[in-house]
Amino acid sequence: MKMLKWILVSSLLGSFLSGCTIYRSEGRHQLENEVPKKVAEANAQNFELVQCKHESRLETWWQEEFPKRNYTLVVSDIDLEIWSAFVGPAIEVRVLQRNDNSTESCLYRFADISSWNHHQEQFIFEMRNNLLTTE
Repeated sequence: MKMLKWILVSSLLGSFLSGCTIYRSEGRHQLENEVPKKVAEANAQNFELVQCKHESRLETWWQEEFPKRNYTLVVSDIDLEIWSAFVGPAIEVRVLQRNDNSTESCLYRFADISSWNHHQEQFIFEMRNNLLTTE
């Protein structure tokens, strides 16, 4: 009896969906053809997370006083600092997010200056809203 109900419901559902014009429309086919390109473009953001770690106050102080690279300050908030530096053609971005107990330091690498310029505003927005952290 359950099998008969299942067959009946699935066949009714199938006939209903096949009758919908949205599944046969040209707009749907166009959307299905464009989506893979859009997803690939969204995934190819040209930046990567190199590393994240929690730092002690001493380690953070040491990194600020004696940086490995010639960083330029991009953002300075109470609990967030974003620094950038050229590493060959790439841009290395160091993000420091502080709380009462520790500092989280993350390094991101952008493919080139145009990629950094293109994504900088969105990147800063996401950092300020804690959207790209490890936690």
